[in-house]
Amino acid sequence: MLGVDIGNSGVRVMELALHGRQLQIAHYAHCRLPPGAIRDGSVVMREEIAESLHLALRESGSQLRHAALALPPSAVIKKILTLPSLTGDDELELHIENEATALLPVAREELGVDFAVIGPSPHQVDSIDVLLVAARQEKINERIELVTAIGLKPLIMDVESNALLAAVCLMLRSSELPPNALLGIVHIEAEQVYAYFIQDGSLVFERQLSSSLTRKEADAIETLSQEFSRAYQLSQTASGSAALHHVYLLGAAPAHLQHVLSTRLSVGVSTLDPWQQLPAKSGVGVGEHEHPSACALACGLALRGFDA
Repeated sequence: MLGVDIGNSGVRVMELALHGRQLQIAHYAHCRLPPGAIRDGSVVMREEIAESLHLALRESGSQLRHAALALPPSAVIKKILTLPSLTGDDELELHIENEATALLPVAREELGVDFAVIGPSPHQVDSIDVLLVAARQEKINERIELVTAIGLKPLIMDVESNALLAAVCLMLRSSELPPNALLGIVHIEAEQVYAYFIQDGSLVFERQLSSSLTRKEADAIETLSQEFSRAYQLSQTASGSAALHHVYLLGAAPAHLQHVLSTRLSVGVSTLDPWQQLPAKSGVGVGEHEHPSACALACGLALRGFDA
């Protein structure tokens, strides 16, 4: 599965392959996008993005044609439903349909809906928790049309937060973490910053921060640190008030941010990127003028090719 990341600042394609028993980065390429090509998660400059995708695919050298894509969190609504454990398949789908229509009050044919059974509910006896994901079909089609135009066949439409979670779990697979350790992720993109909190391999809380690090650097770093601290406080309900164990930075973070966050939260803060954690095939490396961790989303999407 080719991981295809269509972001605000550029497009990235990555192929992972098994080398013995270990995954390695087999093919990778990144191509910049003109400013404004993607705005608020929506495709604005369709031809320019398709051209950049075509160039990145060619430069990567990958022969894969099945692709995994992702929608930004801002384009997706997620909700956990608690339902009786004896709910049949037909009844479960009816619940999902009704909830999706209530969340996004548009005609059913204008919605893309999916769900996954999480497991027994920790809050109600004889109940299960089900994750509902809904998005407007037009947002899904925008990305499908882009990759179809360059000869790829889109098989999976993920959510960026889920794909990042997969990449982070892969990169931390050899780390010795204490049980129920709460990990914070600061994902910095060209125009937005997201905070994610992970516990036992599950995403327990996510929040888009208003800071974009485009203002005066000192002010932006302080504001971002305050907002991340607030997001951590809000995550406590979902994580059972677990103490924050470590914070990882993804993306082009200012050098001083690591120190400010560590001081404010009294935890270790470090960068994380696939090139540190995964071997790469000879001749494959991070692109020029690109932060090494910027490929984390493409890595998480490429992992979908190894789903059981």
